[in-house]
Amino acid sequence: MKTAYINCRIRNSEATAVLVEDSIIARVGTTEEILKEDPEETVDLCGMYLMPSFADTHMHLLGTGRYLSELILNGSTLKQIGEKLKKAEPQNGWIIGRGYSENDFDEGEVLNKAFLDSISTEVPIALTRVCGHKMTVNSKVLEIIGISEDYIAEGARIIFATGAVEENAIPMVHNAEPVPDEKMLKEYIRKASAYCNAKGITVCGSDDFLSVVKNYKPVLNAFEQMSFQEEMTVRVNQQCEFNDAKEFSGFLDEGYTMDVGNDFFRIGPLKMLADGSMGAHTAALTKPYLNDGDNAGYLCESEDDIRLFVKLANRFNMATIIHAIGDKAVDTVLKVFDEEVLEGNPLHHGLVHCQIMREDQVKKVLEKKISCYIQTLFIDEDAQLMKQIPEDLRNTSYPYRTLFEGTIASNGSDSPVELPDPLRGILLAETRTSLKTNEFMEPETEKMSRTQAIDSYVSAGCRQLFMDDRLGEIREGYLADFIVLDNDIDHCDQETLKKTSVQMTVMNGRTVYEKH
Repeated sequence: MKTAYINCRIRNSEATAVLVEDSIIARVGTTEEILKEDPEETVDLCGMYLMPSFADTHMHLLGTGRYLSELILNGSTLKQIGEKLKKAEPQNGWIIGRGYSENDFDEGEVLNKAFLDSISTEVPIALTRVCGHKMTVNSKVLEIIGISEDYIAEGARIIFATGAVEENAIPMVHNAEPVPDEKMLKEYIRKASAYCNAKGITVCGSDDFLSVVKNYKPVLNAFEQMSFQEEMTVRVNQQCEFNDAKEFSGFLDEGYTMDVGNDFFRIGPLKMLADGSMGAHTAALTKPYLNDGDNAGYLCESEDDIRLFVKLANRFNMATIIHAIGDKAVDTVLKVFDEEVLEGNPLHHGLVHCQIMREDQVKKVLEKKISCYIQTLFIDEDAQLMKQIPEDLRNTSYPYRTLFEGTIASNGSDSPVELPDPLRGILLAETRTSLKTNEFMEPETEKMSRTQAIDSYVSAGCRQLFMDDRLGEIREGYLADFIVLDNDIDHCDQETLKKTSVQMTVMNGRTVYEKH
């Protein structure tokens, strides 16, 4: 079927219309030229802005769908959390929520076990911090998982008195929660995909294998079934996380490695976590957090374990991308990458987040051409959190412009840490100023230009995921993934950008979102 999209402004083009035939951009030209092609359907865009769709290169699509289906706590005060919990109906016997942040509480307020016990000691309540690296649970949850005193292990901690559950201890709670079946997993994928489509996203790098259930096979089955049945409305490049090296080896033995799949669902890199988050004070720093004693966070994986996984992935031509927020974690990852990554980094081994970094680390990343998965959306929350970081580390952190100009630095949300919103991410990349608090994140030299900010979600995103030969441009022969906006975001002012919205999203030649 031929569909003509006419009377539009097209990014980086003098053309005014696009002809789509089935799933492909068949022709780009003037409105008059495209209408001569005798399209079966014509869509008049009335002067709106047409551009390639956005790519969110690091998120948790499945976890986002679950988040949207459960108790949403983002932006909630402690009082509001209490009110929401009192009204919540337990699902399969549990109350599960996510999104709280101490930044939203009044001074002196604390979310802890005692607070949750005041709601219920009979119904298990498990709330995950916005970053996903810390939970607060009530006494019932601790009873269910068999915790009656403090628990400390490598990269894991549970504080019995407060109900705080951190990092590698979090799976102990998740393993006790009700397990969704494959039907529910597919529903989570659909719900999250619809949200992404409304924000102009048709491509993502997504870490899903362990984000909701602790056995990757049902998740893999759900994605493969939906992709083969062409149910997907977001193209997923799976960032594969595993419980241990034995499980990863089994996955490889089954014939899976990077690039296995199709353009709806494809196996991407191995994903690992080297440390925690800045907000939870579990990101591993070389110096202690301010006003937190001698706490400098901690590593979730040892250097030897990281090396083992990277070596194994390399044997099967599979990249490894590693969550590393603190500079100590970055040191550990770069040491392994220095030994294991080939010159020019053809597989796109990468760092996820690139937040607290020293100048020497940035230099090494650029020399080695390490891929970088950045989240400019984090500026909104982290501009305030940076006050907790030693000043000399602050001055070289979030080096987004430097990374973008020197290697592949693609943007994303880490959703549900931040819900996907590329237009907001573009504004934050350009201003480095929190929309919540109006706080500016130094240094000013790391502000991205408007073009760089957009390209971090478009051309750099597609290049990062090895899809730039068929996505990321409005070009004849490319897949018909594009969006229609009510403003020209390349040239409008910041106030106009704030008001801009996605009017239509087309993926694989079909409309997957239309604003009404």
